[in-house]
Amino acid sequence: MEDFEESDMSFGEMMDLIRQYEDAEKTNRQLFLDEESYERIVEFYQDNREFKRALSVIENALTHYSYSSVFFIKKAEVLTEQNKLTEALEALEEAEKFTQNDIAVFLIRADIFLSQGKHEMALDVLKYAQSIAEDSDDICDLFLEKADVYEDMGLYLEVIDALQEVLKHNPENEEALNRIWFCVELTGKYEESMLFHKMMVDKFPYNHLAWFNLGHAYTGLEKYDEALEAFGFVTAIEEEFEPAYIFTGDVYFYKNEFNAALDAYHEALKIAKPNKDIFYKVAECYEQLKDFHKARVYLRKAIAIDPYFDEAFFKIGETYREEENLPKAITAFERALKISPENIDFLSTLGDALIMNAEVDRAVPVLEKVLELDPKTKSHYIHLATAYYGIEDFRACFDTLTLASDKFEDAADIYFIKFVFYYQIGNKNEGIVNLEKGLLINFEEHSIIFDLDPLLIEDDTIMAVIEQYRN
Repeated sequence: MEDFEESDMSFGEMMDLIRQYEDAEKTNRQLFLDEESYERIVEFYQDNREFKRALSVIENALTHYSYSSVFFIKKAEVLTEQNKLTEALEALEEAEKFTQNDIAVFLIRADIFLSQGKHEMALDVLKYAQSIAEDSDDICDLFLEKADVYEDMGLYLEVIDALQEVLKHNPENEEALNRIWFCVELTGKYEESMLFHKMMVDKFPYNHLAWFNLGHAYTGLEKYDEALEAFGFVTAIEEEFEPAYIFTGDVYFYKNEFNAALDAYHEALKIAKPNKDIFYKVAECYEQLKDFHKARVYLRKAIAIDPYFDEAFFKIGETYREEENLPKAITAFERALKISPENIDFLSTLGDALIMNAEVDRAVPVLEKVLELDPKTKSHYIHLATAYYGIEDFRACFDTLTLASDKFEDAADIYFIKFVFYYQIGNKNEGIVNLEKGLLINFEEHSIIFDLDPLLIEDDTIMAVIEQYRN
């Protein structure tokens, strides 16, 4: 027998314990450890996802501590992590033979029910556990588990309520503070979040995460000056809290104060590891400042981190399009599409760029794909029909517009576009038919025909038809 008792171990001491245990296991020597040491070894293997080893240690521990609920609870934990849920429930039943009202049992059981999609059963377990829990940490753990259940159900208002309960018991709980602002973002409950976090910072003025959440709530309410003040408190308390600088930059961006936004993002970059999202935000600022070269510098930095960052390639294309460098814009849009070949925005923008670059024949298959992917958007029909008209495929042009007018019966603009196209190819009778249909649906929209062809205002026949439908 070898005795080993230890507490509050350093990493080196922990590794010594693991080596002692593994050496004893290899040589079939008995190693007697106290319960805490066995727990530490199990947790070491759990943390390293060596679940078979963890279970082996637990079984060994149970030979020495057969009446200890601790190791049955640990066994249930490890089995749950392996998704062996039935066996995990059996281990919990064994644990309950030796302990009454151990909150860990209820937490694991709720977690198992959650994994099985048995949400109401999980909530019932937690409700009972909350009725008997006395320790503040236990209560917080139960509400955090409750938040997990509600989140899995998609009930984000209930998630917020559960997280707020955690914070009432422990205002410093980082998990609750970090999770709550995301749920507020999803639900849009900025006003409620503002009131809650204002109360928190009044009581705990050095709680930087509460200030951060308050700043987030002000941002959602578009109270940008108050948001900046809140984020300023965050960085005063925690100087290297990177998210506060990023959100500060975002607020300045919303205020169209792009140089100030750049300052904030650069502060974040001083603290953070190279970060593609921050590089992208910096690029957006330079784009707004019309410094397209610098924008591309930061977009390429983002791509260096993530070669599959499709939005960055697309943004490079947009900067070139702003400079009227269409060939380079087209190349960048095509790079984005290689990564995300069915992105409708990318396809539509590429199609437009090809048309602007007098490559209508190349634009047609691109716009056909747009319509195939999204047949519910009227503008896609119009863009494709216009492209067909550009390559003089008039049959395809009018078939597409007819399909659109059948699908969007109250769309006067489609009839006006058909009128202009028919008129331009010399089919004036068919053109007038479509003009009259458009005028019947929405007379006020008829000005679109003069946007498409200003010379039509000089045509007396057309003007006479329009006057007949004027109220």
